[in-house]
Parts: sequence; C-alpha cells; structure tokens
Amino acid sequence: MEVIDQIEEDIVFGLYPPGSRIVEDVLQKRFGLSRYLLRSILGELENRGLVTRVPNRGALIKEPTPDEIDDLYEIREILELQAAARTPLPIPKEGLKRLEDLVETHAEAATEGDLRRVFRLNVELHRHQYSFCQNGMLRGVVEEYSRQVHSIRAVKYSEPGHLDVVVAQHREILEAMRQCDTERYVAAVRVHLPDSSIAYRRAWELKHGKSEKVV
Repeated sequence: MEVIDQIEEDIVFGLYPPGSRIVEDVLQKRFGLSRYLLRSILGELENRGLVTRVPNRGALIKEPTPDEIDDLYEIREILELQAAARTPLPIPKEGLKRLEDLVETHAEAATEGDLRRVFRLNVELHRHQYSFCQNGMLRGVVEEYSRQVHSIRAVKYSEPGHLDVVVAQHREILEAMRQCDTERYVAAVRVHLPDSSIAYRRAWELKHGKSEKVV
C-alpha cells in the first residue's frame, strides 16, 4: 500500500481525528520520508479533501459540516446516476466477472469484520463499476467527488447491520448490470448513496450541537 493511501485510511478510521494537526516529524519518522516527499503527500491529501494546510499551523484534518457533506452527496447523486444511465449494458464478460469477485470479496471482508479491507474493497469495487461508463470525463469527476467523502465512509461501519445492507445493495447493483436492466441499475445506485451522510450529520451534531440547513 502506498504511504498516502495508508495515511488516508488512518484519517478515515480516526487515528487522526477531525480538526487535529498532522505532526510532520511523526510522519517522517514513521514512513522514512524526506521533507520534500512529505510535503508532496500533504499536498495530495489536500487535493483529496482530507486536510487543510494553514499558514503557521501546518496540515489540519478537515471536518466538513453536515451541510457541506449533504451538498457533496447531492453532487454525487447527480453524477453517479448519470454515469449509471450512460453505461452500455451488457458489460464485457471479464468485467462482469471482476465485479462479481469484488462484490463477494467485499462481503467476505465485512463478515470477517476487517473494516480497513472493507474500505479498500469498496473503493475498488465502485471504481470498477463506473469504469464501464464510456464518458471518460464523467468517470473522472465521479471518482473525484467520491474521494471527497472518503473521510466519512467508516462512520457507520460499526453500526449493527449496516454492512449487511451495503452488501445487499452491492449485490443488487451487480444483478441489475447482469440482467442488462438500466432502469434497475440506476435505481440501485440511487438507493446506495445516502446512508453515510445521514450518519455523519448525527455524529457531527452529537459533538457540536444541532445544525440548521442554510437555504
């Protein structure tokens, strides 16, 4: 695993809490990084929407508001529904087999409670799923906006029954694509999106107090 992906996972799973400062010396010692490479990694983490670099304070772990997350999920819904609608079905047999393998491997990781592997496989699964949309620019922005909510993906992982629901939703996406049913596929994508944003709002409001959506 690349260093940047390891740090991203650490942020996702709370090793670096929202609002905390990344201590550069600690990262340098942990991964044996040069100062130049560390700055490059922090820049990429900023591009991924995970940190904010503040003059005289260093890199801080971002803590988006629930309203910001809602806005991101609204954009994701628009993009991902369009990507699904523009995916020609059937997809190639080898591509379908790879998707089947990812869905079941993700399910195994969920059953085993290997949450970091669940996270990695979920990212890989959806990257593969949308790779069959023929609009390359659309694929790119789908991945970009998906990455911007990586930091909240694990917020529901420990909630009883949540991963069972996710596994079932993945299987519905797979079955819709297997059956070459575009309408069913788009509907399955729509159903799969909202849970993490709702859970994030609950967690954020427990910490900061109830927020009101600004209209």
